[in-house]
Amino acid sequence: MRRLLDERILADVETPARYLGGEKNSIRKDPARVDVSFALLFPDLYGIGMSHLGGQILYSVVNRLDWAAAERAYAVWPDMQAKMREHGVPLYALESFRPVREFDVVGFSLQYELLYTNVLAMLELAGIPLGRTERGPEDPIVIAGGPGAASPEPMADFIDLFFLGDGEESIAEFARLVRRMKAEGRPREEIVLQAARRVTGVYAPGHYDVSYNADGTVSAVRPAGDGVPARIRAAKVADLGQAHYPTDLIVPFVETVHDRITLEIMRGCVRGCRFCQAGMLRRPLRPRPPGQLTALAREAYAKTGHHEIALASLSSSDYPEFHRLLERMGELTTPHGVALSLSSLRVGDQLRLLPGLLGQVRKSGLTVAPEAATERLRAVINKPVTDEELLEGARAAFREGWRHIKLYFMIGLPTETDQDLRAIADLSEAVSTAGRDAGLPRAGVNVSIASFVPKPHTPFQWEAMAPPDYLLRARDLIRKATRHKAIRHRFHDVETSLVEAALARGDRRLGRVLRRVHEAGGQFDAWMEHFSFQRWQDAFDTEGLSMAFYALRERPTDEVLPWQHLDFGLRPEFLLQERERAHRALVTPDCLTGPCSGCGVCADARRHEVR
Repeated sequence: MRRLLDERILADVETPARYLGGEKNSIRKDPARVDVSFALLFPDLYGIGMSHLGGQILYSVVNRLDWAAAERAYAVWPDMQAKMREHGVPLYALESFRPVREFDVVGFSLQYELLYTNVLAMLELAGIPLGRTERGPEDPIVIAGGPGAASPEPMADFIDLFFLGDGEESIAEFARLVRRMKAEGRPREEIVLQAARRVTGVYAPGHYDVSYNADGTVSAVRPAGDGVPARIRAAKVADLGQAHYPTDLIVPFVETVHDRITLEIMRGCVRGCRFCQAGMLRRPLRPRPPGQLTALAREAYAKTGHHEIALASLSSSDYPEFHRLLERMGELTTPHGVALSLSSLRVGDQLRLLPGLLGQVRKSGLTVAPEAATERLRAVINKPVTDEELLEGARAAFREGWRHIKLYFMIGLPTETDQDLRAIADLSEAVSTAGRDAGLPRAGVNVSIASFVPKPHTPFQWEAMAPPDYLLRARDLIRKATRHKAIRHRFHDVETSLVEAALARGDRRLGRVLRRVHEAGGQFDAWMEHFSFQRWQDAFDTEGLSMAFYALRERPTDEVLPWQHLDFGLRPEFLLQERERAHRALVTPDCLTGPCSGCGVCADARRHEVR
């Protein structure tokens, strides 16, 4: 196959290096010498998938098992798809160029709802039947994890097994099960069933029955009598310091979205932002010890040569002894000219931290995410920061040399008013003025505005998404209220948000819609040049389903939700209580410094210390 690619295909496609494999630190094992083989598929382009740390972790976890192999494949751009079909080349893995359909297990990472059509496109290109009920004994077991697995029903027709929560331990547990049952000659379907019974955090939708009420809502999701659990508890790594982190990260041949070492300094978040699915699902807070982090950074730099290290988490400045960590990392990076970058600093911390970070942290654009522009609405979403704290942070940033600030807001939040919308313009202009006052007449302020999408397992899971006409009016109001020409707005597309909301909150019937969209040519829907809202609307109409029913409808609190049988440790009473507090604009203190909020995840509310 490699010769065919070199001679007949790759010369005629865009960015051919992304289809070649062979990168530094990639691992190729002899298929004849392993007992279990995994093809790990990312349903977006190589340049995006290669920047995903979770995929690199799972790749390393499987390949550490001397009897197992993991290889990779990424979504194929349409020009390459056409050439592959022309020459009869199926989707293949980059390490060995073996067809993906020849692997024991094919795994997808579900990072974003608009990429679900790419999953179907990749299965088709691989020659694997789309529907799980259509697959035979010789087909791979198709698994999926990532954020999309927290609300898996729209993809349930296509996935044999969903992995909920942290995948490091459950993927190895599953690999051992597959190895043992293959050696015993057990059939594919029995492996699927036993995985659902025995492996932590595994959900096999084919072994659960879904019933519906006359009004179209879900009546129940019940086990089909096969000994599978009624509720599936997500896997959680108890101690991140004991979890595997690969320092021999694969170094890509082509530029990727994040060309750097990504070092996960901790997992989880205690801030309790009520819109944030990741913050709810990844509880509790689990930091890596600072000494381990510096050792990992040193080793990863030696093995990759990257000149940037990103300290990643949902709220990096909540890391215990954060200044100590930065000092230790600076001692490592500064002599080698390696830049540090930070993600997710809380707005209130930036004034305190920025001067101390000067010289250690790359001063490119600084992203500040107040999410809402009034203190009242920030209390609703449980992100308590004052306007003055935000502006002091902006002034400090401009004084310390940052020339561009990006502000991130959402529109359509629960209880939002026109006053909240106008405040986006006012606050943006105040930040721009702070730049001029700091002696930077050309200081840039970019304002990114997304439509709020209610997500499962959050206090806002019962809320309705704001209708498109409201969101379009809100955009116009913000534009008209903005007077400074130096402020540039970027609004997220309303129609893609509507489809995202329907898929995020959908039930199993949406699998029929996804198949219709796929059959009509839908793929790369996260890319605006490929997205067609009409194609989605036609698919919903053909199947007799309503996008508004899923996206724009407030859910009664006693309604059975399509994801209600999945247990991430959060007490339903906690989510409901937080929703009620939101509508009263009451802030719930974070549980790192305040009292336990009773979310249900921690048996011990004080499991936050760094050893």
